[in-house]
Amino acid sequence: KIVEDKDLGMVILRKNIRSRLYTIRLRQGKVSVSMPLFGSYKHAIELLNIHRESLYEKLKKYPPVSVNDSEEKKLRKQAKEYLPQRLELLASKYGFSYNSVKITKSKGRWGSCSSKKNINLSLYLMKLPPYLIDYVILHELCHTKEMNHGPQFWLLMDQVTGGIAKKLKKELKQVSISLYSKLD
Repeated sequence: KIVEDKDLGMVILRKNIRSRLYTIRLRQGKVSVSMPLFGSYKHAIELLNIHRESLYEKLKKYPPVSVNDSEEKKLRKQAKEYLPQRLELLASKYGFSYNSVKITKSKGRWGSCSSKKNINLSLYLMKLPPYLIDYVILHELCHTKEMNHGPQFWLLMDQVTGGIAKKLKKELKQVSISLYSKLD
């Protein structure tokens, strides 16, 4: 369901069978609320009203900026030159193996790893500082051994990040809020 809000613009209210909580996200310059399947749209709007001021401030601070075709081509070229090499280097350094790497134009995910050990990396990683690019790559490489986010996964992440995996995760989340609200 899409609701037009005078301050926040278009707000997407989405019911999700996997959601247990109401989650408000700011992505691509748009506000979205994910809610449990039997959740109430009325409650979602009440939550938006509670967080209206902070959401509005974030939208003002990080207004949506379109990435045109030439910028996207430039990012894709950079990503194809850099990301596969960096993935190979980090995999070799930490003893990981993977089958293939694909560069995507995903704005919703920095990367993913399939059960067949195929890794997808977003070309928008090129907008991040190098240490956060490495964090995302290491995150996906760790999924080649642990396909979940359980305790073993985070132990492995701490091993390859010098014990700062959660700190880097938090920093990436902050960057995601600002960057993805800039990508449209």
